Amino acid sequence: MSVLSWPGCGNVRDLGGLPTLWGGRTRTGALVRSARPGPPATPALLGYGVRLVVDLRLAAECAADPSPLAGHPCYRNLSVLRDEDRVLEAMGDTLPAIYRAVLDRGADRLARVVTAIARAEPGAVLLHCHAGRDRTGLAVALALALAGVPDAHIARDYARSGESLPAPAEGLWAQVTEDTMLRTLAYLRDEYGGPESYLGLDRDVVRLLRARLTHP
Repeated sequence: MSVLSWPGCGNVRDLGGLPTLWGGRTRTGALVRSARPGPPATPALLGYGVRLVVDLRLAAECAADPSPLAGHPCYRNLSVLRDEDRVLEAMGDTLPAIYRAVLDRGADRLARVVTAIARAEPGAVLLHCHAGRDRTGLAVALALALAGVPDAHIARDYARSGESLPAPAEGLWAQVTEDTMLRTLAYLRDEYGGPESYLGLDRDVVRLLRARLTHP
């Protein structure tokens, strides 16, 4: 995993180099996460080889604050929240509770995101929401878990988003820690049997995702 510096875009990381349970590593240049890119980031991300940008925000957010890539062939808006779930803080009292609620309500939407990653054209896929922390964190966690990345490494990457905030985290956002993601992944296993059964993906999609994200 490496931190990238793109003008007009924060919290950018290439998720290559992470170990997998099967002895390989994730590919560099396959999956990138970030906060919402600003206009100056467009040349940098396209120059990095990004061929699919998945904007995880609600349609209403995208209408109020359009992506600079809206209208570009590489851009897709695939919200992981229901239209009525506009305020994350209203979905639970803690971050683990909020993430459980997102998982409970959003399997079909998260499955669309993971399928888009698996079926993307050759090149990097960029996932982002607003801060690149919560919705992006969940979508990335599912993709990495399917690819065989151990929980500890998924949680460590997630916690980097808390460290990258421009100001000291307060309230709920002080809970962007490894423990929060570890608890979320444990809930996914205990309640749904793990990411594969939770998402209900075809075996071909899982195979494509693993081939895309990992080295043998």
